[in-house]
Amino acid sequence: MPIRNPRINPQIRASFPQPPSATRLYRNIAITFLGLTIIVVGVAVWMSSTKAQVRIHVKRDVNNIETIVEVAKDPEPGQLQGRVVEGTFDNIQEFTVTEKEAEVVVATTTGNVRITNNYSKDQPLIKTTRLLTSDGKLFRINKSVTVPSGGSIEVEAYSDKPGKNYLIPTGTIFTIPGLWIDLQSLIKAEAISGFTGQSGKSKIVTAAELVEAQKTLEEAVLEQAKKTLAAEASIPWEKLGQNCAPNDSCWEGVYLVKTLEKKSNVSPGQQTAGFLAQVKMEVKAVFYPKKDIQVLVQSKLKERLPEGRDLVDYDSGRVVYRLEQADTHIEEARLTIMAEAYSRLTENSPALSKDAIAGLSIEDAKTKLAAVDGTEFVEITLRPSWARKIPRQKDKIEMIIE
Repeated sequence: MPIRNPRINPQIRASFPQPPSATRLYRNIAITFLGLTIIVVGVAVWMSSTKAQVRIHVKRDVNNIETIVEVAKDPEPGQLQGRVVEGTFDNIQEFTVTEKEAEVVVATTTGNVRITNNYSKDQPLIKTTRLLTSDGKLFRINKSVTVPSGGSIEVEAYSDKPGKNYLIPTGTIFTIPGLWIDLQSLIKAEAISGFTGQSGKSKIVTAAELVEAQKTLEEAVLEQAKKTLAAEASIPWEKLGQNCAPNDSCWEGVYLVKTLEKKSNVSPGQQTAGFLAQVKMEVKAVFYPKKDIQVLVQSKLKERLPEGRDLVDYDSGRVVYRLEQADTHIEEARLTIMAEAYSRLTENSPALSKDAIAGLSIEDAKTKLAAVDGTEFVEITLRPSWARKIPRQKDKIEMIIE
């Protein structure tokens, strides 16, 4: 017969619930842990699968420099190796005058005049005696004559210069400036026919033709000077400037030209079939290796660029060299270099780094990148499409600078 504990009331013991079994408890813990694991893994998978492509369109900005470069035959540190030579050159050349229509350029005009003498003595007038109109146009008689006292004589006259202004009408009054001042009021001339110019075409040299001839001659003299000075500096002509093939050991030259003399054997307005022009020039030349100067210019430009910018579309044709001074005795010269080049932002710019936008929303990232000086606009694409923030992992961000 079992022994009962008289202190425990059987009714009270029956009122307490029975504790769950160990198997059910472990199952609940396992299910909870599995759910949490699935959530954590899902978040991790979501975060690792999010990728961002950031496309930044940047502007090309112009960068300019102006710097001094010294060239020397035996360069010291900081100087560029080169040659400095000079010479005096001259040339004379004949040029042909272009025929011009009479309507464009009027040749010397001619007409008949009547000279009247109201003086008490006969008045002889030599050939080329001047006749002057009231507005300053000068004409000359074409032969010697004697005007009788109290009478008149007719003679042909011609204009001292060509031009439409000398087509004067009948009745024009002339004074004779070569006479004594008191006689000029007593002996006068009058045009008895209108003065006409040469019809058809004529060869009259113009000021523009003289200027163009001098320019042509100067260019020819300078070209010859370049060849002569290059030979003096022991630089083959085929290695100089545009004569040199690309990727060859080319030389460039800059020249200081001083025109010592310019002259011609005719004057503007003179009727002639041709004329001679002559120029004399002093030319100083500085020659230097093309590659060396280009490397120097590019390095000077890059020194001016802020961090994260680089040169683009560099064109050596936009570089201007000006010879400031040259000493041909010691073969040293000073050049001013003015260069222009384009630059743009690159992926090395701190403001365009992945760190700058990691973890930001699309709008915040766009705003931050668009505020960088040098950007035009920004495009950001996230995958999956429902993602709204840039990944924090930099390897999940692709930066494209265009």
